[in-house]
Amino acid sequence: MVTRNPLLTRREFSASLLAAPARAPNILTIICDQLNPAVTSVYGGPVPAPNMERLARRGVVFTNATCPTPFCSPSRASLVTGRWPHAHGIVHNVSRIDYPAITSPSTEQGLLASDITADQLLHRAGYSTHQYGKWHLSGDPLAYYPDQYGEHREYAREMAGTFSEIRRRAEPEWMNWYGWILPVTCESAYRNSFPPDDPIRQTPYRDFITKIGRLDLSGDQVFDARVTSRTIDRIRSAASNPFSITCSLNWPHDPNVIHSPYYEMFDPSKIELPATLNQREPRFEDDLSRRMVAAAPLPRLREFLRVYYASVRFIDDQLGRILDALDAAGLTADTVTIFTSDHGDMTGGHGMAWKSTSSFYEEIVRIPLIMSWPGRFHPSRPESAASLTDLAPTILDLAGRPIPESMQGTSLAPILRGSSSARNRYVYRFSERVRPNAGRTRNIAAGTPVECMVRGAGWKYIRYSDGGDYLYQLSKDPGENIS
Repeated sequence: MVTRNPLLTRREFSASLLAAPARAPNILTIICDQLNPAVTSVYGGPVPAPNMERLARRGVVFTNATCPTPFCSPSRASLVTGRWPHAHGIVHNVSRIDYPAITSPSTEQGLLASDITADQLLHRAGYSTHQYGKWHLSGDPLAYYPDQYGEHREYAREMAGTFSEIRRRAEPEWMNWYGWILPVTCESAYRNSFPPDDPIRQTPYRDFITKIGRLDLSGDQVFDARVTSRTIDRIRSAASNPFSITCSLNWPHDPNVIHSPYYEMFDPSKIELPATLNQREPRFEDDLSRRMVAAAPLPRLREFLRVYYASVRFIDDQLGRILDALDAAGLTADTVTIFTSDHGDMTGGHGMAWKSTSSFYEEIVRIPLIMSWPGRFHPSRPESAASLTDLAPTILDLAGRPIPESMQGTSLAPILRGSSSARNRYVYRFSERVRPNAGRTRNIAAGTPVECMVRGAGWKYIRYSDGGDYLYQLSKDPGENIS
């Protein structure tokens, strides 16, 4: 692993970044949102994912990868900075720019131009750097992303006429998802499971819960398809200098809707519900993820999982489009391809759905992590612990760039290359929930309540800020039923 020499001055260290390594690889990161790896076939789950399997056959599948926190923006900040949430200070979702429809409460400060990120350093070293799709970290404009494409600026403008027309209609019913006006058709059994006096109807997220169903838009109108197309266009136009492209897809995160033919791919009556459906710690009984299905678990969970599974199939198809484009451009062998997610989803586990839980159950903290560089990586399925915090130093290491001391993650390059001598560095990884301060800035005050999980070597220990703690022996109790 390349690290900063502490004897170098800041100017000497910066100058060293400009010396490009020989045959530096392209970096292609495909990140989706809220994907529980256990539902995919590549991790032994029920949803066929042929393109994830295709990537896995020529790469490394980490079976014990976890998120730094089960929350979107903080995990994404850890991915790009290589720092834990309590260190980079983004501990709540960043929405001031990316989600203008949210006006209260005020939300976290985003990423600053002064923040050290992997793409910032690659850009200085001559890489062409691009970010398309969900960002959720907007703060300062970042010069190293000259053509960003996002969900609530570029996409919303493209779809403004369509959204206005949908809003004028009485039928079909539509969902307002942070300013996206989405036409939705709900199955009657699902719709009728929410009586008028259901407390869920009083939550700010009522549309996202009560209007799960078929999205009545064409495939070329959906956000993730357009993000994929921009990624493919950039691959096709790649110049001689290496690129780093992040393709950030929103699904299977809410809005919990999916268009045809994906919606019809799964029969909800045939979806097998998790064995832990009726097993959970009492402290999670009031979590929104529990309350959204508690009153009618069978119709609600089955329809939720139908849409969730279909969204995963759609994401897998977008991955396939990207892999095809790499192959057609003759760039597969020159590209480090990474597929991952920012966190998981409860997907019915412990009688919960969605991500709005205070738990650290496996469903919400485990993430998919598949990395491929044909001819350079040793195809395998290591049990080594890994985290999104490790990706920035890994990317820099693979590109032959120095890893700054500010990055707290550990390069996974030795594991990717098949080394067995350094495995003791990859045993434990952490996850945390840090309470934001009153101003929702990035300043973490002394005494801020923090809840933590440490996971590894077949065990998981969780400590809550109220003193509650839990210990699970995952090797004997993978369902986390005994504490």
